[in-house]
Amino acid sequence: MIDLRITTKFKEEEAWKAQLKEWCVAHKITEDPSLDEPILLEAKKITKGLAAIETFLQEYKAFMDDWYDCRCDKWMDK
Repeated sequence: MIDLRITTKFKEEEAWKAQLKEWCVAHKITEDPSLDEPILLEAKKITKGLAAIETFLQEYKAFMDDWYDCRCDKWMDK
């Protein structure tokens, strides 16, 4: 499960909220204006800051896309 703690200070945070909802992944979003930077927790991994969270979400999306990719002929010789 992704636990996203946002500051409500950055426009990127709204896009992250929409992405997580669109992706239908288990997530929890907590708005905490006292934070200096957003924090994302996933399993035992802690990701802090705009750039680091953006990178995490891009990699997560790539993983999801690969997971759902059709495997029927992916490794067959042509």
